[in-house]
Amino acid sequence: MKTKKAALELSIGTIVIIVLAMTMLILGIVFVRNIMCSGIIISDKITSGVESEIIGLFGSKDYGLKCMGEGGQEIKLGDGGRRQVVCITNSDSETQYSLKLKNIESLSGVSTPNVEKWVVDSGWKGIVSPGQKTITVVVLDVPKKVSDTSLKIEIEEENLNTNAKQTHVLYIDVTHVGILSNAVC
Repeated sequence: MKTKKAALELSIGTIVIIVLAMTMLILGIVFVRNIMCSGIIISDKITSGVESEIIGLFGSKDYGLKCMGEGGQEIKLGDGGRRQVVCITNSDSETQYSLKLKNIESLSGVSTPNVEKWVVDSGWKGIVSPGQKTITVVVLDVPKKVSDTSLKIEIEEENLNTNAKQTHVLYIDVTHVGILSNAVC
């Protein structure tokens, strides 16, 4: 009789250990997955390096508005999330701007009507104090597993102080972040 009780207790103990081990394994996999996804997927925010490049477009005494993907800059955004298209203003006095998405067009990859559906938010209106300020003009919600796409975005800038209008043409590539991120994320 005692050997049967011991065998039964061993079975219950084994089951408890297996359940605990599986729980720890699942938690470990989720933890590692989250860390890898945050390292693999391109960040939602524009990196300080890209902002520095945009700021570098301004000369020592240049004022106005410059946008990412303008003036020959190569800008790439990853798929699978919200991506911001930003401009930087440099002003020596308080200036009121109105920025509008004039047109978005696909040059290759996904069709233009589908790209237009990616636009979540567009336009900005406000007052800029002297100095430099980063402004989010367009927010794109790029689907996962999208084919590589080249975008041409036209943004109309209106300086409400002087009523001067200018169109900025931006070229941005949307790239698929890869097989590894699809498998992990």
